[in-house]
Amino acid sequence: MTTRPAIRPPAAWHAPAPAASTLANGLRVLAFRMPGQYVTSVALVADLPMTAEPRDREGVGALTAGTLDQGTATHPGTAFADAVEACGAILHAGSGHSHVAVHLDVPTTHLAPAASLLAEALADPELADADVDRHRRLRLAQLEQQRARGADRANQVFRHVLIDPALRSQRLAAGEADTVAAVTGADVRAFHGRFYGPAGATLVVAGEVTDADVALLADALAAWENPRQERARHEAAAAQPPRVVLVDRPGSVQADLRYGWLTVDRTDPRFGALQIAAHALGGAYLSRLNGVLREEKGYTYGASLVTAPLRSGGLTYAQGSFRTEVVGDALRLLPGLVDVTDAPLTLAERDRASDYLVGVTPLRYATAGGLCESLTSLVAAGLGPDFIDAQLAAWGSVTPEEATAAAAELLRPDAATLVVVGDAEALTPQLAAAGFAAEVVPAGSAL
Repeated sequence: MTTRPAIRPPAAWHAPAPAASTLANGLRVLAFRMPGQYVTSVALVADLPMTAEPRDREGVGALTAGTLDQGTATHPGTAFADAVEACGAILHAGSGHSHVAVHLDVPTTHLAPAASLLAEALADPELADADVDRHRRLRLAQLEQQRARGADRANQVFRHVLIDPALRSQRLAAGEADTVAAVTGADVRAFHGRFYGPAGATLVVAGEVTDADVALLADALAAWENPRQERARHEAAAAQPPRVVLVDRPGSVQADLRYGWLTVDRTDPRFGALQIAAHALGGAYLSRLNGVLREEKGYTYGASLVTAPLRSGGLTYAQGSFRTEVVGDALRLLPGLVDVTDAPLTLAERDRASDYLVGVTPLRYATAGGLCESLTSLVAAGLGPDFIDAQLAAWGSVTPEEATAAAAELLRPDAATLVVVGDAEALTPQLAAAGFAAEVVPAGSAL
């Protein structure tokens, strides 16, 4: 008879360590060798916060990133896309509030020509007027669609009313309609000339790559120079006083709700405890929020508590879409569901949160693409690969008392900002009855 083998706890997982180097032009290189990953993922992360944008041209950074792959001096127009396709590669760029990232995924066997194309896109893009105009029109159409969707509108207004208006992070990273409409091709080319360069940039490489492969990428980018490159400042987080805003969508049969705070970023010692608390309160299917508002009451298809760290500070908020007629009842319950003063987090809640967050982390870094994407976020936040193991250690060591203390300090109902997007005629009396005196904002407001 065969003896059933004993089941042992899994071994501790640790984040992969990169081979790190710095080129003569200042570009930092982090190379992760991942056996069996035959498609190499590359990300060039530029330390380029959108504070670099002129106030009346916000969105120029996103339009610059979006048109990098529309042609270069060597491969003008569609010739660039043809050359990328010939490599079996995908090349695209995007921007956030604190960075620009250019991503390349390519079979490792075709890395050499793809590396040259990446260098062209960074150093010598065409940025033609016609391409900028097309991307500007696409962005304006996207903004119009977002205004028509309750959830997107709630996210936008929540950011506007929560964050200090003096800060660039109060507004959408890719720009908003009035400023995007003003951006020209000349603005985009000037932005690229002023702010794109190797200073402060990091190249992340992940896949089954050899030293020769990494050297090939490094050689392709070693000639990238911009003696005129300027560096933009990162801003510190600051919040406005709490507000209650109701955005009117006449006739809407549901309301989208955001209820939250400006909290902390990854560098704050309370961040791990906040994540444990947020998962227990609203990050799992049977968390306190979803367990009551969906499972017990049936008010929504799902309610959650989100932690979204910025480079400085972070957004933590409850979110959900509710039937119009139950919004008042949901709002009467919501503050008590996130208030841990009289209902501290339990050991079981802490264990479930820790087990989940620790358990899914290796999956996020199991592929070259996943590792490269995750490292892009960390580099954009001014962090490095060592943060991954530090975060795992924090999740494993946070006590229920520490998680409760973080929630009690950072998620105070008396300091929360509330945004509701829905039918104001039906919702105003419900909010008032629940104790929320709302400012009513017309659907077409610039908020």
